[in-house]
Amino acid sequence: MNRNTKVLVTGGAGFIGAHLVQKLIEENYKVMVVDSMETIGGIPFKNPKSKFIVGNILDKKILKKIKKWKPEIVFHLAAQSGGESAYDDPRNDYLTNGYGTYLLASLAKEILVKHFIYTSSVAVYGSNLKNRITEKTKINPDSIYGISKYIGEMFIKQILYKSKIKTSIFRVFNSYGPGEDLNYLKKGMVSIYCSYVWRKKPILVKGSLQRFRNYQYIDDVVNILFKSISNRNLKKNEVFNLTTGKSTTVKNLIKLILKVNNKLNYKVIERKEGTPGDSFGFDASNHYITSKFPKYKFVSIKEGIKKYFEWINKVPVKKDIKKYHPFSKRK
Repeated sequence: MNRNTKVLVTGGAGFIGAHLVQKLIEENYKVMVVDSMETIGGIPFKNPKSKFIVGNILDKKILKKIKKWKPEIVFHLAAQSGGESAYDDPRNDYLTNGYGTYLLASLAKEILVKHFIYTSSVAVYGSNLKNRITEKTKINPDSIYGISKYIGEMFIKQILYKSKIKTSIFRVFNSYGPGEDLNYLKKGMVSIYCSYVWRKKPILVKGSLQRFRNYQYIDDVVNILFKSISNRNLKKNEVFNLTTGKSTTVKNLIKLILKVNNKLNYKVIERKEGTPGDSFGFDASNHYITSKFPKYKFVSIKEGIKKYFEWINKVPVKKDIKKYHPFSKRK
């Protein structure tokens, strides 16, 4: 792709989106960002070097602006991105993640976008305690959020698979890193547990310490998404599990967080009652994605937590930490 290629990033002010936009700009792509600035879990960040539009992809006026700009590549990250928060407003979750994707995919088909890249979620699988998840594992979401993200996938398949537009769907597993809102305790296990240490409070665990996940550092997610633009190994209409392929229990995750901070006798409070729609566990194979990105090496969970705290330790404990976004000093 030409470095002057026009790239649209919906949700480009959110946690993953802001990192992706920064990467694209550093690589000299022309970037338009559309974001409602209602992001949860991440510190909202407007990149001053992007063409930034505050608005919702459900708004026809916003869609018209996208159509006029005519991007060649679309990264569709805009979403209601919290599993627990989906239960606070199921209608918004469905409209944003489902119908919003329908509208954007329809627009992409109309303006003949070259590549449509969608960030789906591990939540589409639901709990899977017996087998390692692959891209062929049965879809069985056990949360409202998982349902709405899969609806987005189905709209892409229905609208774009028979067109000439290349599509890539990345089912992103639990991600963490600088730029997460440490004051928001309804999204992101790593962020939540790190937040308690940041605030010097006992770590509160809602649910079993034996729950398990695949975690990946934000740089890995962004690098894979970015490299998908020019990766000739990617075929038309593919689905990938974006994961390290390494399983970690909540118990071991907390041990690592405390070890990195030299806090051996830290108080941990365990509540048996979990949060709505919280999957007990899932572990996935990353064989397929590593076959497409054969030289890529993922950051280990231990190294990732160290990197995370390099940023966390620079953020004062305050209710409003917006100005401490990792890219805010680059204005």
